[in-house]
Amino acid sequence: MKKFHFQLDTVLGYKQQVLDTRLIEHGAAMAQVTRQEGVVADVTSRLTAYEDEYRQKKSEGLTIMEVMKYQNCLQALGRESRIESEKLERFRQIEEEKRNRVIETRKETASLEKLKEIKQQEYNKSIQKEEERFIDDLTIAKLVASNAHAFS
Repeated sequence: MKKFHFQLDTVLGYKQQVLDTRLIEHGAAMAQVTRQEGVVADVTSRLTAYEDEYRQKKSEGLTIMEVMKYQNCLQALGRESRIESEKLERFRQIEEEKRNRVIETRKETASLEKLKEIKQQEYNKSIQKEEERFIDDLTIAKLVASNAHAFS
């Protein structure tokens, strides 16, 4: 009997490789988002701490130079915070694109696997029918042989 062969096995294998690659890319994008979230949290905490320090010093009294220094630093930290937050947003968009690609590739792979499963079932049914036909043929041959012996 002929062994089962799925004609699209090479395509399925290729899709599996693409899926593996896209999963790795998505994982890297997620790691990048996580790292950037840490950077944003760090900048935010530094900004908050500096604002608290500025409020405390302001209540104690500051010179104009010290006020300008604090305001310049607060502006710089605010810019840094916005820049890092924008980076985070870009990284999140990239991660979402990678996730969507993974989902699409999973759908393609799953449909090919389902098709392979259907073809395997069809093959198994045809093999079972062949075996049943063979058994029927043997049974008929045995009956004919025993009837031929009975009549002789």
